[in-house]
Amino acid sequence: MDKDVEFFIKKFNVSRETIEKLNKYKDFLISSNKLLNLIGKTTENHIFSRHFIDSAQIYDLIEDKSEIIDLGSGAGFPGVVLKILMDYNKIDGNVTLIDKSPKKCKFLKDLTDKLDLNTKIVNLKIENFKLNKISTIVSRAFKNTVDTMDILFKNNDKIESIILLKGKTYQQELDDVKKKYTFDVEKFRSITSDESFILKITNIKCTTT
Repeated sequence: MDKDVEFFIKKFNVSRETIEKLNKYKDFLISSNKLLNLIGKTTENHIFSRHFIDSAQIYDLIEDKSEIIDLGSGAGFPGVVLKILMDYNKIDGNVTLIDKSPKKCKFLKDLTDKLDLNTKIVNLKIENFKLNKISTIVSRAFKNTVDTMDILFKNNDKIESIILLKGKTYQQELDDVKKKYTFDVEKFRSITSDESFILKITNIKCTTT
């Protein structure tokens, strides 16, 4: 068995059936990538480590899984991986995948149908999205942190927390956000890259008008 698959099983305590579902996801992602450019070509041989494990590591950071919104979902990271884990753990919660690209939303619809996942897919610019319920926001490889928060708080006041997977510029982005917002933040080093961090941002208030 591939060492990354073994690591996933041990780290996230999942069944062989869950791994089969992830392998089906991987195969469909690779076949779709030729046309849609969903992930970097060089990561196709490392999908478990570069994408699945990277996405799954935030699962336990989401305290309330009743409403999860994935901004700029693209290839389904992290939202689809989170939903797979939620189903395995019998967690009853909603995952909404948002992307502005119609083609990527079509991919997400086909993917979630193949995997028998009940998710909501929204083809919309994030700037036009309004939350109807208190939600946890997740995002990976989307915009910088201050732009993400500006977009979210333009139309929304129902944000429980924001969980962002960020690269080595995370501290500069946090410093920029502090010029406009007050918030609490927990920082967790990524298990897939020493240069990457996960930010869990809560108690957010805008200090500018």
